[in-house]
Amino acid sequence: MSIKENLTNLKKEIKETCEKVRRTPESITLVGVTKTRSIPEIKELVEAGIEDVGENKAQELEEKYPDLKEMKTEIHFIGRLQSNKVKKVVEMADYIHSVDSIDLLRKIQYHALEQNKTQNIFLQVNTSGEPQKQGMEPKEVEDMMTSMQMLPFDKLRFIGLMTMAPHTQDEQIIKECFSKLKDVKEHLNITHLSMGMSNDYKIAIEEGSTVLRIGRKLFE
Repeated sequence: MSIKENLTNLKKEIKETCEKVRRTPESITLVGVTKTRSIPEIKELVEAGIEDVGENKAQELEEKYPDLKEMKTEIHFIGRLQSNKVKKVVEMADYIHSVDSIDLLRKIQYHALEQNKTQNIFLQVNTSGEPQKQGMEPKEVEDMMTSMQMLPFDKLRFIGLMTMAPHTQDEQIIKECFSKLKDVKEHLNITHLSMGMSNDYKIAIEEGSTVLRIGRKLFE
């Protein structure tokens, strides 16, 4: 199928899942994950109706940035953010989903101030407990938010929380990971949750996700 057909089918499935849990599709932002994808493929995706795209690697984003800017897309950086890449990512990304430390917040604040922009950020939370995944523990989120309020982070706009479920076919494990983030959201009265990818987005919608990061299902 074409990218346009994939997007049409995906939107239909999102709508059906939303109806099951009494949500509206309009409450969800669909980010097309374009890592490893060519500019012609991304243009086809944007022409089909995607307004937000997500990239995992700073170097790849830098290569694609002139074209993405020309397409007038909202750019989401969703991968691990290395300290030496913060300046360039702040320059290019409208949203950074992978913030998990005060040190990283300080660096983003410094470069946002230098560039005179307000940077939208998500705090990444490790709800699966997997040691290879970045992200703070759920119990650390409240302290991080308190620190953000106390420190001079005037160039940061806190949008919400982000997590990734394990790569597993066990839907109960996935549900538990997303449910943990939902519990933090509700306890702290946070608006947005960035969770759900090609293999688990329906569960994410059921657990309250407002931002889906979908790649494979759109392109394959």
